[in-house]
Amino acid sequence: MSLEVPLSQQGRCAAHPDQPAGGTCTRCGSFICADCATSVPGLEARLYCAACAARPDVNYLEALRQRYQGRRDEWAWVVGGVTLLLCVGAAAAVAQWGLRATKQSLFPLVLLLPVPVGVAFFLGQRWARHALLPTPLVMAVAADVLHRDGRFLFFLCAIPGLLTALRIHRDVRNQLFFRLPVSSGSLKALWDLRFNNPLARQALRFGFSAVFMPLLAPVALICGAVALTRVDLKATPPIDRRGQAVAGIVLGLVSPAVWGFILLPVLDRWLTSMVYK
Repeated sequence: MSLEVPLSQQGRCAAHPDQPAGGTCTRCGSFICADCATSVPGLEARLYCAACAARPDVNYLEALRQRYQGRRDEWAWVVGGVTLLLCVGAAAAVAQWGLRATKQSLFPLVLLLPVPVGVAFFLGQRWARHALLPTPLVMAVAADVLHRDGRFLFFLCAIPGLLTALRIHRDVRNQLFFRLPVSSGSLKALWDLRFNNPLARQALRFGFSAVFMPLLAPVALICGAVALTRVDLKATPPIDRRGQAVAGIVLGLVSPAVWGFILLPVLDRWLTSMVYK
C-alpha cells in the first residue's frame, strides 16, 4: 500500500496552479506556495497570501500607514504656526517703523522670506520639505546683507532652525503626511514609539529623572507597574517593553534610597562644615 499522494490530488497554489501548495493562508485559507507565502513584521509565525498580507486588518503596519497618510502631523502645525507668527511680526514691525528704502527699515522683511515655504509645507507640497532645510541659512545671509554687525548672531540663531529642519525632514510621521514611500522598518519604529506600550517608556524616563529629582520616584513606580499589566505577547501585534517598565520600577525604588542613605548625609555634613567653619 503506497502512502504517497498522487500529484493530481495534491493541493495547488491559488495564484500559481502549476506549483504545489506548501500551506494555507492564515486568514482566507487558500493554498499558497513557497513564493506566495508572506509574513507580516511582528507576526512572523503566521503566513499569509500576498493579498491578505497587504490588508490593513492583517498588516498593522499597513493600517498605520493608511491612518496617517496625507494627514497633517505635529510638525506641519508647528511650521504653520511659526509662519503665521512671522507674518504678524513683520506686519507689526512695518507698522511701527514704516518701510523706507534703507537697509535698517527693510530688515523686518527678512521675516517674510520663509513664508512661502511655510505655507507650501502646511499645504503638503513635497518641494517644501526640501526647501525648509536651507531656509534658516537663507534668512541668516539676508539678515547679514542688511546688517553686517550681527553676522555671528544671525548664523548662531540659524543653527537651531537648521537642526529642527533636519529632524523634520527625517521624521517618519511627517513623511507619511507628504505621502512619501516609507519602509516597513520605519513604520515598525513609528508603531513602537506611539503604540507599543508607551507608558513603559514614560516609566523609564521618570525613573531616570528620579535619580536627580526623587519626588518623581512614585510616578516612575506607578507608570512601571501599570505598563507591566499592559504587556500582552499574544496580542496582534504583541505588546511588550517589559524591560523598560522594570527598569523604571527599579530606578523608582533605588533613587530615594540613594538620596536618603548616601547623598543627603553627605550634603548635611557639607552644609554643617560650611556653617561652622
